[in-house]
Amino acid sequence: MNNQDILLRILKLINSRCIDPYTIIDKLKISKEELDTGLTILETHGYIEKVNYRNDCRTCPAYSKCDIKSPNLYRITEKGLRLIMRET
Repeated sequence: MNNQDILLRILKLINSRCIDPYTIIDKLKISKEELDTGLTILETHGYIEKVNYRNDCRTCPAYSKCDIKSPNLYRITEKGLRLIMRET
């Protein structure tokens, strides 16, 4: 699997809901280093954003669907959604 495939898989998973890094590692079966690199690239280019709600997750639009109450979550941006739409 090449780097572009990993980035797209990360982006598609984040599109499903706000998600924490360890869940991404588990679901995609990638290393922490691959994930860290992928998240950095996606965030730098504006495809995802870090969400740091701390103790008030209820302000997150995905709260009702979320089963992870972590202070470090990621969610897809409009730019990321457009990329997924082009790739599918």
